[in-house]
Amino acid sequence: MNPLSFRACRKVVLTIAAVVLTAGSVPASASVAPLMIVKLTPGAMDENRGVGHLDVTLRIPEMDVPAGAPLLSLPLVVANADTIATTVEALTATDGRGAIPLTIKDDDARYWLAGRRVQGDVTVTYRAPIDDTPPARGSAPPYSLRTEGGGFSGVGNVFFLLPEASKPYRIALRWDLSAMGKDATATSSYGEGDVEIEAGPAGRLNDTVFMAGPMHREPSNVVNGGFSSAWLGQPPFDPRPLMTWTMKLHAWMSVFFKDSSEPPYRVFIRYNPINAGGGTALTRSFLTTYGARTDPESLKSTLSHEMVHTWTHSAAGMWYAEGIAVHYQALLPLRAGLLSPADYLADLNETARRYYSNSLNTTPDDQIAARFWEDTRIRVLPYDRGRLYLDMLDAQIRRVSGGKRSLDDVVLEMNSLDTAGGLTSDEVFDRNSRHPGAAPTSDEAFLKLVAKELGADPRPGYSAMMAGGLVVPDSDAYGPCFTRVTGKVRRFELGFDPKSLVGGVKTIRGLIPGSEAARAGIRNGDIVTYAVALDSVQGDPNQTLTFRVTRDGGRFPLTYLPRGDVVDVYQWARAPGVPDSDCHR
Repeated sequence: MNPLSFRACRKVVLTIAAVVLTAGSVPASASVAPLMIVKLTPGAMDENRGVGHLDVTLRIPEMDVPAGAPLLSLPLVVANADTIATTVEALTATDGRGAIPLTIKDDDARYWLAGRRVQGDVTVTYRAPIDDTPPARGSAPPYSLRTEGGGFSGVGNVFFLLPEASKPYRIALRWDLSAMGKDATATSSYGEGDVEIEAGPAGRLNDTVFMAGPMHREPSNVVNGGFSSAWLGQPPFDPRPLMTWTMKLHAWMSVFFKDSSEPPYRVFIRYNPINAGGGTALTRSFLTTYGARTDPESLKSTLSHEMVHTWTHSAAGMWYAEGIAVHYQALLPLRAGLLSPADYLADLNETARRYYSNSLNTTPDDQIAARFWEDTRIRVLPYDRGRLYLDMLDAQIRRVSGGKRSLDDVVLEMNSLDTAGGLTSDEVFDRNSRHPGAAPTSDEAFLKLVAKELGADPRPGYSAMMAGGLVVPDSDAYGPCFTRVTGKVRRFELGFDPKSLVGGVKTIRGLIPGSEAARAGIRNGDIVTYAVALDSVQGDPNQTLTFRVTRDGGRFPLTYLPRGDVVDVYQWARAPGVPDSDCHR
């Protein structure tokens, strides 16, 4: 399994359904919804220095804001990623009466308060600085604005100052690429170049990827429907074969999930200095990342995982949202003939190895959200535990039905509940996010569907899983090709308090005497930085961790293997004498 995608963390700090909104829903008020105009003007990028800027102009119609109330806002931090809230430049706001005086108030977000009553259309202009300096806060989704290959990319949630009002707007996205040269083009999660987005909340801009410059594309004949991909500069590998593989899988998944439209889906590829190989799912798209040594084969499970999210959004818990994506991330490519049984087995065993060696694998589900960013061992639990629990249910359903039914049937029914009654994806999002307890795709709905398949109440097993009970699928849970065995692995152990690595300044605390970290020379009080995702380090028992340590005015690297005691873990092995053709369950 690759470094974790960050879709789950969005559910912790934002709303999980927001990352899978589908454009194009038309509420009844669409014909009268006012038009917001969004103009993006990227400047010439200084690639050598890794800096640039993006000028933003918003024309927001029909505003009515009392004096002293927030006119605009932007979170200070989104899922551990800094926004431009404190670095925005040249901010102005005007209405029909002229300039609007603004004052600032900071809470969990920065608010720009109106110095007088504001009514009517408002024009907002500002400059968003672009800086490729690695983020001080550490691992986070790849939202930040950055430049490469003469262009820029970023996600709206780190640079859009938006009105507080929740009223629906049609949004006209306009680009001015005059400063970027004749070869520059622009794209976003909503389409190529200038597009108009039908009525909905302005917050849709937050879940949108933007990219402009001399882009590379696959396929080269880009259209607004179906699959496409975009990147800037030259990664250390040719992305085209990987994107061709992804395009084939997207078409196959569309059929599997009974989606005759094969909806638009974009993959954006860019460099990431601190979480290479990870990414984040957004509106109709996925932003994936690479590093200097990224193997494109290692990105396949991440890309597959995120495409599953396109069709499986629900109000069920994170264990389901991420567990079902991990359940399918290798299984569906295996069925599609795009992954070998050996690759499927490697994917399964990486999940199992990380889960069974995780010293915090008994953490109850209701403690995960509050501790999500403080410890990688907590962060991976919805993925690993959710996947193994769903694998176990799949095997049980197959056994009870004599192979005629499977977890597939439950998942497809969960999906159909979302759109029951003709609800659009936007309306499903609104319902699920506002009323999660009553949403038909809740945990309760899932359990009712499973009970129908099993002819028995699954709640005892579900409750045990949610309470932190160890999940162990049967030896034959993955079909005749694989059988359960016991292996040994050194448990992941940083060697100090994991909270040391939270925040902008990372200071080592709680060093464990005799740990690998202590033997490598790390001390309490050391200030450290690092450039690798801890989630991936945790998953690979042979991967070392390098810190750049600042101590007594000096700065130097220290490398060690963050492992502790040897523990037993469940793994699955290839059953002898069973042909590959029998592995495509």
